[in-house]
Amino acid sequence: MNMNRKKIKILSLVPCFLLLVFLTGCATTDETEGLYKRLNTQITLFLNGPDKVLPDITFELSAINIIEEDGTAREVMNRPIGVNSHIVEGSQILLGEKALPEGRYKKLQLIVTEASIRKKGRTAHLALPPEGIEIDIDVSLRKHQNTTLFLNWNPDASIQEGYMFRPVFSVRSQTPELSSLLIYVTNEDSDNVSVINRQSGEIAATVMVGKKPRGIATSKNRDRLKVYVANSGSNSISVIDPTTNKIENEIPIRFGRRPEGIAVAGLSSEEDLLFVANYGSNSVSVVDTTTYQELEKIDVGRGPTAIAVDPSIDELITASFLSFEDINVLRSYRERFLNVYVVNQDSNDISVLRIDTATKKSVEVMTLGVEWRPVAIYVDYRRGKVYVANYDSDKLSVIDILQTVKGNIAGAVSVINNVGFSITGVVADPAFDRIYLLKESPGEIIIIKPFSGGFDYLKTVMPPVMGTISVGSSPKSLVMDPEGRKLYVVNRGSDNISVIDKTAKREERVISVGKRPYGIAVFPK
Repeated sequence: MNMNRKKIKILSLVPCFLLLVFLTGCATTDETEGLYKRLNTQITLFLNGPDKVLPDITFELSAINIIEEDGTAREVMNRPIGVNSHIVEGSQILLGEKALPEGRYKKLQLIVTEASIRKKGRTAHLALPPEGIEIDIDVSLRKHQNTTLFLNWNPDASIQEGYMFRPVFSVRSQTPELSSLLIYVTNEDSDNVSVINRQSGEIAATVMVGKKPRGIATSKNRDRLKVYVANSGSNSISVIDPTTNKIENEIPIRFGRRPEGIAVAGLSSEEDLLFVANYGSNSVSVVDTTTYQELEKIDVGRGPTAIAVDPSIDELITASFLSFEDINVLRSYRERFLNVYVVNQDSNDISVLRIDTATKKSVEVMTLGVEWRPVAIYVDYRRGKVYVANYDSDKLSVIDILQTVKGNIAGAVSVINNVGFSITGVVADPAFDRIYLLKESPGEIIIIKPFSGGFDYLKTVMPPVMGTISVGSSPKSLVMDPEGRKLYVVNRGSDNISVIDKTAKREERVISVGKRPYGIAVFPK
């Protein structure tokens, strides 16, 4: 009897225990969601070195905190960074980036653990101020925006009384830049876009976008300059105004999932069309950039990951590799149509969409087989070719645009052999008669020479490599500047951009960006 009573008591406590667990879980979930909602803005900090410096100062920066109006300290950086005045001379260091609650912030607190100066071959330790190192700021972090601060260090004024290290910084925020000088890089794990000034070789701004940004493209309409970012994690397109580097609009992708590749086609001097490759739904979304309406969903192959379009017909003016007859065929075709080329990574083929420029609708989808795991594409209109990089093959696929225009699918694709495996990017350079291929491992650019004539058997088996250029870790994509002087390489594994001097064939600068950078874009001439 007593045993039964004990069982009844225990059983009666079970619902109470379960209710307590449920309420605790709800409270925890609510707190987590509340915290997530509060962390709705970003800050990015850079250290800018002086153009010229005399003292050889080194200090260890172990952490940076930002202080709210009410005195609350929030961590921005907690990984030690060694800073040397000679090394940072004329360069820029990414100190840290962090998601924070919106609000007003009044100070930066730098945690410096040690400092030293080197004179005449000898190193002397410097004392640190007992009150710590703080920098006055007055910054309001706004919802869904990134605020980038640049700390300009003056080493010449940073030592007092010969032994005390009191670093002197002037703080500035991002300012508008000339759009034609800017390069845009998506940072997938930072949910933002780094804006690089090509002239200075430094970060000019950071733009907070949607979740997991991947593909990026610039507008063709010179009167309405825009930057379009495919957010694979939030199923949307962020529209950036390059005159302010602020988000102007957010376009939801309703008919597709996981947008990755993105390309812009100019229909006229006043009208652009946006094409978005949706990896998760095996489709392409067509978006009107005037109304921001999704016009059509086009089914393509499996795993569409990259996309490219026919450029302006004006490029045919300099098409010295094409015959007069070929140019006329392309001109006649472009009076009514344009081609969109979609890389289908999982089905090892390219979908060629024939778009009626009057109706903005797809009238035909051609499928061209290529090699294993295609991942990148480039349209070389001057040669009438499209190059496809195949990650799991040592062959570069070459599509003849004229054959696709004529509907000759069987004769449209040829290959260049022996270019190497793990190719992640491709850019053609007609002025130098070269093709630049990006190799993931080891990180390097492979330079090959395209064949001027047809692709007969002998040419396809000849090793075409002319040289290599080392870059960063796990490079993902690359772009050539509008002047054709430099290449910019996105190094996904090392979170930076390699700036390549094409003539000297060397890396001349490395620019730090956000986490896991993916795509890159620049405005054309």
